[in-house]
Amino acid sequence: MMRKIILSVLSLFVMLSCSMTGKKDTKQQPGMCAKLPMAADGIVRLSKIEVYPEYLEEYMKYATEVGEVSLRTEPGVLTMYAVSEKENPGRITILETYASQEAYKSHIASEHFQKYKQGTLHMVKTLVLSDQTPLNPANCINNFIQ
Repeated sequence: MMRKIILSVLSLFVMLSCSMTGKKDTKQQPGMCAKLPMAADGIVRLSKIEVYPEYLEEYMKYATEVGEVSLRTEPGVLTMYAVSEKENPGRITILETYASQEAYKSHIASEHFQKYKQGTLHMVKTLVLSDQTPLNPANCINNFIQ
Protein backbone atom coordinates (compact mmCIF):
# COMPACT_ATOMS: atom_id res chain seq x y z
CA MET A 1 0.00 0.00 0.00
CA MET A 2 2.74 2.45 0.98
CA ARG A 3 4.64 1.58 -2.24
CA LYS A 4 1.55 2.49 -4.32
CA ILE A 5 1.25 5.83 -2.52
CA ILE A 6 4.93 6.60 -3.07
CA LEU A 7 4.68 5.67 -6.76
CA SER A 8 1.56 7.83 -7.13
CA VAL A 9 3.32 10.79 -5.52
CA LEU A 10 6.38 10.28 -7.75
CA SER A 11 4.15 10.09 -10.84
CA LEU A 12 2.40 13.30 -9.80
CA PHE A 13 5.79 14.98 -9.29
CA VAL A 14 6.94 13.95 -12.78
CA MET A 15 3.68 15.23 -14.32
CA LEU A 16 3.93 18.53 -12.43
CA SER A 17 7.58 18.91 -13.43
CA CYS A 18 6.58 18.26 -17.02
CA SER A 19 3.83 20.87 -16.95
CA MET A 20 6.05 23.49 -15.27
CA THR A 21 8.96 23.08 -17.68
CA GLY A 22 6.85 22.50 -20.77
CA LYS A 23 9.03 19.47 -21.54
CA LYS A 24 8.14 15.85 -21.81
CA ASP A 25 9.75 13.39 -19.39
CA THR A 26 12.86 12.29 -21.27
CA LYS A 27 13.19 8.91 -19.57
CA GLN A 28 12.58 6.13 -22.03
CA GLN A 29 10.34 3.30 -20.88
CA PRO A 30 11.77 -0.21 -21.40
CA GLY A 31 10.66 -1.63 -24.75
CA MET A 32 9.56 1.80 -25.99
CA CYS A 33 11.19 4.23 -28.41
CA ALA A 34 12.09 7.71 -27.20
CA LYS A 35 9.17 10.09 -27.76
CA LEU A 36 9.09 13.46 -29.48
CA PRO A 37 7.71 16.49 -27.64
CA MET A 38 4.24 17.75 -28.56
CA ALA A 39 4.60 20.45 -31.23
CA ALA A 40 2.30 23.39 -31.87
CA ASP A 41 0.58 21.39 -34.63
CA GLY A 42 0.23 18.26 -32.48
CA ILE A 43 -3.01 16.28 -32.54
CA VAL A 44 -5.26 15.19 -29.69
CA ARG A 45 -8.05 13.03 -31.02
CA LEU A 46 -10.85 10.76 -29.86
CA SER A 47 -11.56 7.98 -32.34
CA LYS A 48 -15.02 6.61 -31.73
CA ILE A 49 -15.56 3.25 -33.37
CA GLU A 50 -18.54 0.91 -33.42
CA VAL A 51 -17.67 -2.67 -34.37
CA TYR A 52 -20.16 -5.24 -35.64
CA PRO A 53 -20.66 -7.75 -32.79
CA GLU A 54 -19.66 -10.77 -34.88
CA TYR A 55 -16.23 -9.23 -35.53
CA LEU A 56 -15.49 -7.85 -32.07
CA GLU A 57 -12.96 -10.49 -30.97
CA GLU A 58 -11.04 -10.33 -34.26
CA TYR A 59 -11.15 -6.50 -34.27
CA MET A 60 -9.68 -6.38 -30.75
CA LYS A 61 -6.65 -8.40 -31.93
CA TYR A 62 -5.98 -5.94 -34.75
CA ALA A 63 -6.51 -2.89 -32.54
CA THR A 64 -4.30 -4.22 -29.75
CA GLU A 65 -1.50 -5.03 -32.19
CA VAL A 66 -1.52 -1.67 -33.98
CA GLY A 67 -1.65 0.22 -30.69
CA GLU A 68 1.28 -1.67 -29.19
CA VAL A 69 3.46 -1.49 -32.31
CA SER A 70 2.70 2.23 -32.74
CA LEU A 71 3.61 3.09 -29.15
CA ARG A 72 6.73 0.94 -29.13
CA THR A 73 8.18 2.03 -32.49
CA GLU A 74 6.86 5.48 -33.48
CA PRO A 75 8.47 8.48 -31.74
CA GLY A 76 5.57 10.75 -32.80
CA VAL A 77 2.80 8.52 -31.45
CA LEU A 78 2.49 9.75 -27.88
CA THR A 79 -0.76 8.10 -26.81
CA MET A 80 -2.88 5.18 -27.98
CA TYR A 81 -5.28 4.42 -25.15
CA ALA A 82 -8.26 2.30 -26.18
CA VAL A 83 -11.33 1.56 -24.04
CA SER A 84 -14.66 -0.12 -24.68
CA GLU A 85 -18.00 0.58 -23.04
CA LYS A 86 -18.88 -1.89 -20.30
CA GLU A 87 -22.51 -2.10 -21.40
CA ASN A 88 -21.69 -2.23 -25.12
CA PRO A 89 -18.16 -3.57 -25.78
CA GLY A 90 -18.56 -2.97 -29.52
CA ARG A 91 -18.34 0.78 -28.87
CA ILE A 92 -14.67 1.63 -28.63
CA THR A 93 -13.02 4.98 -27.95
CA ILE A 94 -9.32 5.56 -28.52
CA LEU A 95 -7.49 8.57 -27.12
CA GLU A 96 -4.73 9.28 -29.64
CA THR A 97 -2.09 11.97 -29.41
CA TYR A 98 0.50 12.70 -32.06
CA ALA A 99 3.50 14.99 -31.63
CA SER A 100 2.79 16.76 -34.94
CA GLN A 101 0.85 16.60 -38.20
CA GLU A 102 3.93 14.95 -39.74
CA ALA A 103 3.93 12.27 -37.02
CA TYR A 104 0.27 11.53 -37.78
CA LYS A 105 0.95 11.28 -41.52
CA SER A 106 3.84 8.92 -40.83
CA HIS A 107 1.61 6.81 -38.56
CA ILE A 108 -1.20 6.34 -41.07
CA ALA A 109 1.34 5.48 -43.79
CA SER A 110 3.01 2.82 -41.61
CA GLU A 111 2.78 -0.85 -42.51
CA HIS A 112 1.21 -1.78 -39.16
CA PHE A 113 -1.50 0.88 -39.44
CA GLN A 114 -2.30 -0.12 -43.03
CA LYS A 115 -2.56 -3.77 -41.94
CA TYR A 116 -5.06 -2.71 -39.22
CA LYS A 117 -7.02 -0.39 -41.50
CA GLN A 118 -7.35 -2.80 -44.41
CA GLY A 119 -7.96 -5.80 -42.15
CA THR A 120 -10.79 -4.16 -40.21
CA LEU A 121 -12.68 -2.16 -42.87
CA HIS A 122 -15.51 -4.70 -43.03
CA MET A 123 -15.69 -4.93 -39.21
CA VAL A 124 -16.40 -1.26 -38.51
CA LYS A 125 -20.01 -0.09 -38.47
CA THR A 126 -19.19 3.57 -37.71
CA LEU A 127 -16.07 5.68 -37.25
CA VAL A 128 -15.98 9.25 -35.92
CA LEU A 129 -12.66 11.08 -35.60
CA SER A 130 -13.08 13.97 -33.18
CA ASP A 131 -10.13 16.33 -32.72
CA GLN A 132 -9.92 17.83 -29.25
CA THR A 133 -8.47 20.91 -27.61
CA PRO A 134 -6.77 20.17 -24.28
CA LEU A 135 -8.12 22.24 -21.40
CA ASN A 136 -4.62 22.38 -19.91
CA PRO A 137 -2.03 22.13 -22.71
CA ALA A 138 0.77 21.88 -20.12
CA ASN A 139 -0.62 18.56 -18.86
CA CYS A 140 1.30 15.49 -20.11
CA ILE A 141 0.19 11.90 -20.56
CA ASN A 142 2.76 9.13 -20.20
CA ASN A 143 1.33 6.20 -22.18
CA PHE A 144 3.46 3.08 -22.58
CA ILE A 145 3.20 -0.68 -22.90
CA GLN A 146 4.81 -2.75 -20.15
